[in-house]
Amino acid sequence: MLCPLEIPIPPEAPSQRSQDPDTFAAHDGFRRFAELVDSGLVWDPNTPPTARHLAHEAIQLENRGVTQQTGQNWERARAAPAQPEFWRKQTAHKASIAAKLRVSNMDTEAAKLELCHSYYTVCVCNDCGAVRKFPNRCDLFYCPECQPGLSQERRRQVEWWTRTIRQPKHVILTVKNIPDLTRGHLDELGRWFTALRRRKFARNWTGGFYRLEITNESKGWHLHLHALVDAKWIDSAQLALEWHSITRGLGRIVKVRDCRHNDYLAEVVKYVAKGAQIALWEPAHIAAFVTAFDGKRTFGVFGSLYGVRTEFAEFIATMKSARPKCDCGSCSVSYFSEADWIVHELSANTHHTPRAPPPVDYRQTDLLREFRWPD
Repeated sequence: MLCPLEIPIPPEAPSQRSQDPDTFAAHDGFRRFAELVDSGLVWDPNTPPTARHLAHEAIQLENRGVTQQTGQNWERARAAPAQPEFWRKQTAHKASIAAKLRVSNMDTEAAKLELCHSYYTVCVCNDCGAVRKFPNRCDLFYCPECQPGLSQERRRQVEWWTRTIRQPKHVILTVKNIPDLTRGHLDELGRWFTALRRRKFARNWTGGFYRLEITNESKGWHLHLHALVDAKWIDSAQLALEWHSITRGLGRIVKVRDCRHNDYLAEVVKYVAKGAQIALWEPAHIAAFVTAFDGKRTFGVFGSLYGVRTEFAEFIATMKSARPKCDCGSCSVSYFSEADWIVHELSANTHHTPRAPPPVDYRQTDLLREFRWPD
């Protein structure tokens, strides 16, 4: 059956075709084609075409028999609700990291990631009946699913420190990229930052806190440090000279920003390395990263804030000891595992009242009596 737009071919025309449709030669023998001229389509099996068809003259097969795609349809497609994700991005990144850790023979660390967010605890308010679910957490700093929760907890803690800071300055210190990452590099960066704070240049740094961050974009490991310093003034040019001297030429870029009118907490409480970035690394790089940061403190305080660490510890203990409150203000809650919660819901929806017996169909009884076999 011919396509409606296909050119009819005379019966006597041969069906032989060249292997390369874009090549035309006179010695290829008879071949069929249609040349577009002013008078219409002409069938000429012996003369090669004068020129190839232009792009706008070609037939677009994918558009034949398809509903026309108007601008209104595109607008309707944009307005349609987004399709929900089958897997969360954090879950996919976590699975990728765990698989690469197993390749590096780090089965213990991989098992912790795989078990994270695998079951839930159900919390039910005894007064209003509100139900909330909490997943289990591994609380590893490189777990993509735990990183948002850890960042929020760190933000609430850091907000307590910021109450004593009057002139916050965001200081960024970077060093030259290194090909290999070891625990010694992290310790050396910490010693360099301590030496910088003890110099005469930093006498007006009354206190603050810092955080380590690392990236690897196929150009080696890039270590840098974010610090929130309480100081009236920091000369960025002098800071660059001091940092270059302390690091013996390895110090690269330094930045100083005034944070009195900006949300500086977003930079200070970020992750050491984002889960999406870790998932793209090679298995050997992930293993080196986890080994180097195992047990390493990536956040610390200094100066006046270090002196009030006892008050901060009491503040954290108060936060942890506080009983969870529901939106209704009640503190009376009950906890269930997933299996216990399913049994609880089934038991709540099941009625224990006895069922009435089914109604008796007397017509069937009469039929049995009427068509009984004789004795």
